[in-house]
Amino acid sequence: MSTRQHVEILPPHPLRAGYDRALERGSIADEFQRRLEPACFNPRYLGALTGRVEQALAADPADEGMRWRLAFLLLQNNATEAAVERAEELLAGATLPRARRLAHLVAGIRSRADRPRAARRVRRVNWSINNRCPMSCQGCYNPFAAEQIDLAQARRIVEKLAAHGTTDLVLAGGDPLLWPPIFDVVDHAVASGLKVGLDTTGYTLTAEKLDRLRGLSSLRLPLDAVTADVQRAFRRSPDTELLQALVGSLALCDAEGFDRVRVHTVASAENLHQLPELAAEVFSHPSVAQWVIFQWWGRRASPATVRRLGVEVEEVREAVEKIRPDFPGREIHLAESSERELLNWMIQSSGQVVTFGAGAEEEFILGNLLTDEVEEILTHPILDFEAMSRGIPVTPGTLFGPPEGG
Repeated sequence: MSTRQHVEILPPHPLRAGYDRALERGSIADEFQRRLEPACFNPRYLGALTGRVEQALAADPADEGMRWRLAFLLLQNNATEAAVERAEELLAGATLPRARRLAHLVAGIRSRADRPRAARRVRRVNWSINNRCPMSCQGCYNPFAAEQIDLAQARRIVEKLAAHGTTDLVLAGGDPLLWPPIFDVVDHAVASGLKVGLDTTGYTLTAEKLDRLRGLSSLRLPLDAVTADVQRAFRRSPDTELLQALVGSLALCDAEGFDRVRVHTVASAENLHQLPELAAEVFSHPSVAQWVIFQWWGRRASPATVRRLGVEVEEVREAVEKIRPDFPGREIHLAESSERELLNWMIQSSGQVVTFGAGAEEEFILGNLLTDEVEEILTHPILDFEAMSRGIPVTPGTLFGPPEGG
């Protein structure tokens, strides 16, 4: 299989509902909506913006929109217990729908406040290690960072995770295969005792690269359709032969005897009817050990995109349950969007650690592994260890037990 065109883009952000480019540039409203852009989602930007919002709220304490903004910023920027309590106060009696949603999220955080955090361990870590990708998928919810760490920094992060006792590491992006040091990072992580999964588009996968990845516990490859138009439209690729390229990456794994492939399929209204045919394609490849169907999650998408792609979980469940009897003994997982809130402990390409809720703009900075220890980050009040325990291990055929630490 020949190498595909080496396309590298920092996907356009923000990709969320309500972004208004007509707002006065530099106004509080404009800077608030820009806070999730890759160059802005960091403690310095959020801290400066918090100061501006504090001043505006002091001038008009009854401004509910400004109270909501301040509460959001307090939660997003390395929140402390005191910050969560103040956010709760700011949102008391909220009438705006967006403020009521945030108050609901805060209530969940507060309900976990008395649960022990000492001796907790984060077992599975997602690492968006590269901030470039050859695609810009519909509703992409990855909080890309503008900064890109180097190999030496990546090695230090691996060592922190291993020393902490993390067992499962998912290297993703963007597309990690577009970052040349990725093979050294994989080797270092495996040598450190971590089980490593790698999420890639497979777009530039070759036999040589696959040989460098033999130490992986799983290689994750996407396939969302059996027709070229649906596949290309969802992944928003300029390549008219995208479907052929994705199926070709699976065929390459077959030919090279790499039998630890996990196929990712995003189920939406546009491909739900294709799932039975897609199942046949997926399991026709001897390299495939696991198939995970994700209910499409439109947390960053526009209302029009949500209306077009959104699908009720009951419909996805029904489709998956009809497929299972045709493939007895095969490992099929359904990842429902409601189960993914606060599930991810994600390292960005800058070293910053984030998690995210189900609602628009709900991305929360937890710390930074270039400066913080894992154990410090795990004291963050927003973390939901029960949600985190629902993650699927990187090794096919295994499941995590109950959350550790009680």
